Amino acid sequence: MSDGSDNTGKPASGDGADLQMLIEQLDAQVSQAKVLYEQYFLGVQPFAPDKEHNAIRMLIRKLRKSPFKSSAAAFKLRAVEVRYNTLHTYWQRVLREREAGTYAPDVFKANLRDRQALDDARAQTSAGKAEQHMHTLFDSYRGALERQTGKKQTLDFDAFQRSLIQRAKDLQAKHGMKKLAFKVVVKGGKVTVQAIAKDK
Repeated sequence: MSDGSDNTGKPASGDGADLQMLIEQLDAQVSQAKVLYEQYFLGVQPFAPDKEHNAIRMLIRKLRKSPFKSSAAAFKLRAVEVRYNTLHTYWQRVLREREAGTYAPDVFKANLRDRQALDDARAQTSAGKAEQHMHTLFDSYRGALERQTGKKQTLDFDAFQRSLIQRAKDLQAKHGMKKLAFKVVVKGGKVTVQAIAKDK
């Protein structure tokens, strides 16, 4: 009774449907590995999909040893292999760059974390708190103008800040005010920023 193999122990060449199914399976596995590697590179997956990658290599070796009577099946296998080899080259390059610390997305995220840490540290200083207060005052002034006019206001923050700093210097020089605070005042439909002397 035949076991479906020739005398070399290889699968019988008549199993074209089985080979086609395996090629489609290989194509699907390559697509899945591509997704998993991208998730790993983005930090979504904690580990590289080595198990899935090894399964692809084993299936390719198995298919290479299979006899092909159909030129279409052979062409399909070569196309999937070319796609896999292209992806494999890309995966290896990214893995090397990640190991060396030169992978662009990782460098960007590291720089972003460093910048956020610096911003957080600066926010705790007197200069940082002054900047935050200035931005709050600017947003309050712009919001008051928009409510009064019913129109969106396009204002320049730097010009607003320079104007208030100069006003503070003038008032300090003229009236000897050492510490000043500013607040937004709406009176008679007019929006202004008024200076107030602080005792401390």
